[in-house]
Amino acid sequence: MAPRILLAPALALLLASPLAMSQDAPSAPPAPQAHTLPAPDHAPMRHRMHRMFMERGPGSGALSDLHALEHLYRKAGREKELAGIYNEVLSKSQDPHLRTYAYHRLARLQAEPANVDQAIATLRKSLSENLANEAKMRADRERMRAQWQQPKTPAAR
Repeated sequence: MAPRILLAPALALLLASPLAMSQDAPSAPPAPQAHTLPAPDHAPMRHRMHRMFMERGPGSGALSDLHALEHLYRKAGREKELAGIYNEVLSKSQDPHLRTYAYHRLARLQAEPANVDQAIATLRKSLSENLANEAKMRADRERMRAQWQQPKTPAAR
């Protein structure tokens, strides 16, 4: 009988030892939840605006060039020459997105040396141009809608 009496406590000790060891071991960090919110975009506003303009259509190559030029001019300490570049873009381009970008960058350059009045005038000019473009597009849409709604006449035989 003695071997049976010793066998039960030994078996209990063997079964309990993994539990004891798992309780002493440091606990693993909880698994991340499956549905987490996306990380907030902490990029400065100018980087978000740049991305927005770069994702647009046909003028995106010119926008990319302007951005790269501005970076190089600033790196070389030649910021004063940027105004000429943006004025050149405004004289050559008819792309409304590219023009708005150039107006905004030009106004920012003008405001840096505390010439806020000139920056305001530049942005007001941009706003007027954008409002005129919007009115023209709205008129074009209305004209197209009116043509579409006209009854179709049978072709003359």
